[in-house]
Amino acid sequence: MEAKGKKSIKVLVTGAAGFIGSRLAYELAKRGDDVVGVDSINDYYDTRLKYGRLRECGIDCNEALWKNEYKSDIFPNYRFIRLSIDDKASVDALFEMNLTTTVLHTGFTI
Repeated sequence: MEAKGKKSIKVLVTGAAGFIGSRLAYELAKRGDDVVGVDSINDYYDTRLKYGRLRECGIDCNEALWKNEYKSDIFPNYRFIRLSIDDKASVDALFEMNLTTTVLHTGFTI
């Protein structure tokens, strides 16, 4: 899926179930980048919207379990993990697994 002559990047997208993060993850995966999306899927607003956005990216999970990995049915280079960016140990583990070289932070916590 990598564009001809263009090297793909390994990118972590926070807020991947949100309006901006989901579109960003979709477009990055579509162009061939390796994408790991994370989101806590909190109830700050209707979680059905968040799960709907994940489905648009090929992530089919009705109730994502914490720290489970879900692979996209559309993009083999996109996976989603439900976790809170407040969970330092989990975020550190992502970096230790060398899954990403770039972070695009679109998530927030309240």
